[in-house]
Amino acid sequence: MRSLPPVTNAALAFAAGVALSRFGALVTVAPLLVALLLLAPIGASRSLRGPWTPWMFVAAGLIGGLSSPAADDCSLRGKTLTGHFLATPRGGAVPFRVEHSGCDIRVVTRSTDALAGQRARVEGAWRPARGDGQPWFLATSAQLLPGRGREWRWFPVRWRAALVERLHRRYGDRGALVSALILARKEGLAPELREAFARTGIAHLLAISGFHVGVVSGLILALVRSLRITRRRASLVAAIATWLYVALIGFPDAACRAALIIALLSLSRARARPPARWGALGAALLVLLVLDPRRLWSPGFQLSFCGAAGLVAWGSPIRQALRRIAGPTVPEGLATGLAAGAAATLATIPVVAWHFERVSLVGIPATLAATPFVALAVPGALVSLVLEFPLPVLAGFLAGGVDALLACLEIGTEWLAQRSWVSVWTTQTAVRVAAVGLSLGALATRAPRVRGRVRRMSGLIWVVTALVAWPTLLSMTGRGTLEMIILDVGQGDAIAIRTPHARWVLVDAGPAGGSDPGAHPVVRALRSRGARRLEALVLTHPDLDHIGGARDVLSSIAVGAVIDPGRPSPKRSYVELLELARARGVPWRGWQAGSSWQVDGVSFEVLAPTVRLSDGDTESNASSLVIHVRYGAFDALLTGDAPADVEVEVSGSMSGGFELLKVGHHGSDTSTDSLMLARLAPQLSVVSVGRRNRYGHPSARVLGRLRAAGTSILRTDLDGTVTVVARADGTFRVGVER
Repeated sequence: MRSLPPVTNAALAFAAGVALSRFGALVTVAPLLVALLLLAPIGASRSLRGPWTPWMFVAAGLIGGLSSPAADDCSLRGKTLTGHFLATPRGGAVPFRVEHSGCDIRVVTRSTDALAGQRARVEGAWRPARGDGQPWFLATSAQLLPGRGREWRWFPVRWRAALVERLHRRYGDRGALVSALILARKEGLAPELREAFARTGIAHLLAISGFHVGVVSGLILALVRSLRITRRRASLVAAIATWLYVALIGFPDAACRAALIIALLSLSRARARPPARWGALGAALLVLLVLDPRRLWSPGFQLSFCGAAGLVAWGSPIRQALRRIAGPTVPEGLATGLAAGAAATLATIPVVAWHFERVSLVGIPATLAATPFVALAVPGALVSLVLEFPLPVLAGFLAGGVDALLACLEIGTEWLAQRSWVSVWTTQTAVRVAAVGLSLGALATRAPRVRGRVRRMSGLIWVVTALVAWPTLLSMTGRGTLEMIILDVGQGDAIAIRTPHARWVLVDAGPAGGSDPGAHPVVRALRSRGARRLEALVLTHPDLDHIGGARDVLSSIAVGAVIDPGRPSPKRSYVELLELARARGVPWRGWQAGSSWQVDGVSFEVLAPTVRLSDGDTESNASSLVIHVRYGAFDALLTGDAPADVEVEVSGSMSGGFELLKVGHHGSDTSTDSLMLARLAPQLSVVSVGRRNRYGHPSARVLGRLRAAGTSILRTDLDGTVTVVARADGTFRVGVER
């Protein structure tokens, strides 16, 4: 097919109108528009009847977009919210529907007595947006309210929560993964596992998507066909049952898109008409945007439709190319599966790069390797859930097989994610330039007058130019990014620093862990991010909340050198570290003010302690290392537990321009002087502090001084692990992870 059907043109026109309604945010859908340009069939699209018809759909989209509340309107910015939990709180993020506005938000709360569907009033504060651009609400308390929680409309929520509980009982620790795969409930899923799936480019397998719905629909179709029902009627039955499944999991956008397409294709077969895949995709896009134009701004919505469009546009050509290259050695089914995975993954790369500024280099092969495990696990888990009631023994047998499949998937994903080269950071600038280049190349090679050999040669030149220019573009726009991860280790400090060439430095190691060194949170965090070796382990001073985890780090990860202030300490834990480092052949270096070193263009300059420190201060916080980390125009100050007089002294020659401040001594009132803040003028300040610690950290006075300085504040006790990804031009982005 060389042109788009009218319904698809209508959907694109309506989407353009919605985009125009938020003209200031138009760039957020730019990758989607570029992807659609690349994926559209060659040749001019079939125009709608009448010259004014397309503009009518544009106007309708504009009106719909203007009349729908902006995404920010859902963030009420109040300190108290009333609504209903959409899942049972498990001590982490949980979806919450706010009354009156009807907005669904994420609330992070400790485990409460609340159940899914119950009405509650939560008090707390809004926190900055995460990777998907949506702010979230940190609840410090949750009060259950009477009434309306037992209404019939909350029955699906309660039933879904009951199924999740049953899955947790059946699958144990892997219950969260099974719930994510078949019920779209990711509460309780370990952050390390989420990160591993993201790094390897298969995070889409954790979310209910067209693939999952297709597996369910195919399973239902096979069951109905086994009853000797005609294919047309079986398709209609499967479509209806698929919608029931989508309703059960809460109508996610990707699932609705897939269910709409399945229903439309089933109707086409029932009417003995050839299915039009572009028409079904366009109809699904139009229906979902008419119901809620705000969907257009959702990264998940964009990923869903780009993936489906890639499958429609590129699936068949890639399959044919595989058959030509490999010949009959590749079975038809395998070639189709490989082509589908490659097409969908390639089509979503622009959207992933734009919204998350990270691209997995192994996304396509990882998807191809992981898909069979998920394709077998999803129907197996669903069947085991159905059989849980009448045949629990058989359900347990099937669950054992599903558990084995998912164990293999987890182990393989975590192993691959530990490789430092599996993903790279990019920038929106690089994505913009690449999008312009791709668009121009696509238009040049697809012009109606460009045919045959000239088109193929133009395409080849375009691809070669992109391959040559891309590394240069990335280096110019900051592919070499500095990543600073302030880990949530409770009442302590641990800062992992990843240099532009994926080398690692660890500043402090947090409190001590248990008997298993590999289970220490710092070790787990480093390994999950691919750190196999530390260039340096920097210990700012010998307090246990800073060096307690160093023994586990030395025992688990190769370390190039240990650096500390070089002052003797009689503490047993410190002496044991010295002995362990000597036994492992790790050099130990004492650094003081004036010492410095560089790793991959990142400079580490020690500002304190000074050589004139008295012997009586060798174990006090005054002996703490204060380190200035500089990467191009990006500046960060790591103050350890240095007191205010030391901070004032080291900041004497500074005149603003700092991007990051690691607040000293966990926010104690003895640190973070107003004069130092005025000199540094940090854009972001991070407090590493334990939840409900007995010291009362951070001090209210310190928080007041930080607010007065106009700096943004993040706290590990409230926000979790804080990740700062900085570029050499001084720009940076922030992510938090609980």
